[in-house]
Amino acid sequence: MLTLIFQILYYLVFFAMSLMSLFIVFHIVSYSYSTFSKMMMLIIFVPVASVLLFTNFVLFGLIDFNQLFAGILK
Repeated sequence: MLTLIFQILYYLVFFAMSLMSLFIVFHIVSYSYSTFSKMMMLIIFVPVASVLLFTNFVLFGLIDFNQLFAGILK
């Protein structure tokens, strides 16, 4: 039960981080000074944010909550 609560909370946080990334992309596209700066910022931001979100998601999936909580709730 405790595992399910942590998973739901994580998915809510992950969804919020994804929305914030889209918010940043929107503002880069909308408010860039020039096309060159817009493209450079997107070339830098999108892959970095994607890798960070992906690795965060994968590493969270590797956590064994049953073993973790067994040590804490002993």
